[in-house]
Amino acid sequence: MRRVRGRIRSSPSFRLLPDGLLSRQNAQLVLLLTVSNALTSTIAHGHLFSAFIFELFGDNTSVGLVDSVSGVTSLLVAVPVGYAVDTFSRPRLLRWCAVVGLVAAVLGGLSVVLGPYAVTGPLGERTHPGFGYMALLCASLVAWGLFWNASSSAALALFADSVPSGHCRRELYATKSTLQFLSLAAGPLLALFLNVLLGNDWKLEHMSYALLPGFLIMPVSCLLLTLFEEVGIPRTDDKREPLLATEHADIVASAPETGLDRMPCALRAASVPYLMLAAELIAAVGAGMTVKFFGLWFKNVYNFTPAGLSAMQATSPFAIAIAVQALQRTAKVCPLGPVPVVLAFWVAGVAMLLAMLRISDWRLLVVLHLLRTSLINAKEPISRAILADFIPSSQRGRWNSLHSLTGMTWTGSAAFGGMLCDRHGYGTTFAWTAAFYLVAACCWIPLIRLVPREPKKADEGSDLEQRKVA
Repeated sequence: MRRVRGRIRSSPSFRLLPDGLLSRQNAQLVLLLTVSNALTSTIAHGHLFSAFIFELFGDNTSVGLVDSVSGVTSLLVAVPVGYAVDTFSRPRLLRWCAVVGLVAAVLGGLSVVLGPYAVTGPLGERTHPGFGYMALLCASLVAWGLFWNASSSAALALFADSVPSGHCRRELYATKSTLQFLSLAAGPLLALFLNVLLGNDWKLEHMSYALLPGFLIMPVSCLLLTLFEEVGIPRTDDKREPLLATEHADIVASAPETGLDRMPCALRAASVPYLMLAAELIAAVGAGMTVKFFGLWFKNVYNFTPAGLSAMQATSPFAIAIAVQALQRTAKVCPLGPVPVVLAFWVAGVAMLLAMLRISDWRLLVVLHLLRTSLINAKEPISRAILADFIPSSQRGRWNSLHSLTGMTWTGSAAFGGMLCDRHGYGTTFAWTAAFYLVAACCWIPLIRLVPREPKKADEGSDLEQRKVA
């Protein structure tokens, strides 16, 4: 293990990483972990997994209920995970997460391999999955939900501790997000190759072979989790409130007075994480109603083959990566700061979703789907960077846990989305999602005045200087 760590420390610097990081090793590991986790999620828990569950049980409601298991697990463990990340050694917690990840990989691999046999009777007839298989499937999703919430919370807390605040942090979060979305394309491309090789049909036996590589990649993520190091900062002494004081007051002082301006500056800035969390939770509920059913919509309504569905899923991350960079570059030159640009992209994505309800040509629908996906998801790196700027290190564990919860909350609302799809059709469910997105966007409107337009150069080194003093 020490040899592996030594190789990471002595390896050539990532061109993607700037100078002045408190822990280059942690930053490198987070980028590598982003790639491996993206491969696992897109191969093992992507559209093909939803189709696998649909073929097992035969209805959208079952797809939603099964996918809700990991979301409910994340909901239950969010608070204790956040407390643990802020209280105990984060590298040590990540090593325990590695153990949970190995359990999730084994259980998940068994569930997809045994799936075709669970619905086959003694005489070869089709039957309903038994209780034993249901328990195995649910146990794998519980382990996955726990692994995802705990590992992402602790790793992102260490990542934020290792990166200076301000513009440097936003750039690095954008790089991380771009790597993630590009990696998300590799999984569907592998599934595309396997589906073509296996016959390009919806047989459970063939889908299980296409899903299995995702679980085989999880041990790589578990190995990376054991290599993180502590960042030399006493978190209990970190009382700094990032971007709360003079520089934040200077940014808003020249603007016309509003109700927000009559609040103390520290209170205004302290409200930023809560507004962002509210927006993410509302958007996650709306997304959960449809995100698992877009693939089934193209499969069941427009007769997409497994290869066609994999090709579309492989294209989405490239579109998102382009949108992330476009949003990042536009936000840098926008005189009003990053928030208006985020809102513009978000509302445009909702418009694409509503347009899909009026179009019947599948070619145009694919284009609109790619635009919708890229525009709505482009805000993630800026959102994470703003959150890291506005909370102290001693609270990053709990906030990262809550925000990783939003990433899994959509699976919690998938059950409701599945019932809507079965009773009222896919279009009605998409309309509900658009409404949730618009409500969530309203939570970002106050951030136009609360988030700085362009952090000063001195701010970018504030983390480094203060931690050296500490």
